[in-house]
Amino acid sequence: MHQLQNPPVLCFSTPVLNRGRNTSVRRGRKWQPVSEARLLLADGRVSAPVVLHTELRLFSTLTDADLRYEHDPACRTVAGLLAVLQHLYPGFRTDEEITLCHFSFNDD
Repeated sequence: MHQLQNPPVLCFSTPVLNRGRNTSVRRGRKWQPVSEARLLLADGRVSAPVVLHTELRLFSTLTDADLRYEHDPACRTVAGLLAVLQHLYPGFRTDEEITLCHFSFNDD
């Protein structure tokens, strides 16, 4: 019998999630092939699986419009996201690949 693996857990440095559409930006390609994830919520619970739509980009190609659904209010501009990524990942550069992870969240 084939055992199904649980979807991976998407963790957040700032676990603020909006009801409905959200985006989370991740350094590199790790999340690019992932089509379903669970979310680590602010209260420590793990959500039911959500569909994940991923988009591989160079950070330098992002616009503020790409970040309008970013879950973290501090990351809804390119400048704000860059500051957060450089804090989380010392040495992060604007020519690096990032993965935009888009998902819907309804905490029912």
